[in-house]
Amino acid sequence: MQSTAADAIRQRMQIRRDLPTPAERRALRLASGLSQAEMAAAVGVTKQAVANWESGIRTPRGIHLERYVDALRAVRDETAKVA
Repeated sequence: MQSTAADAIRQRMQIRRDLPTPAERRALRLASGLSQAEMAAAVGVTKQAVANWESGIRTPRGIHLERYVDALRAVRDETAKVA
């Protein structure tokens, strides 16, 4: 099955919908015991970028958005297993 431009757009839109609010992002990270620096290292950005995302000053974009959403999903899933 070939991927079309429309499929790529739908996938990008889904990633944006899956991005939690800034407060939820912070809560997920804290619940997992990760520091901002550790989350930043996992995503491939600076600690300041994560701080900006968690405070709502900025929103991740591009590949960083995809990586951040993946990291938050992993954190959520791991936290749910422990609970």
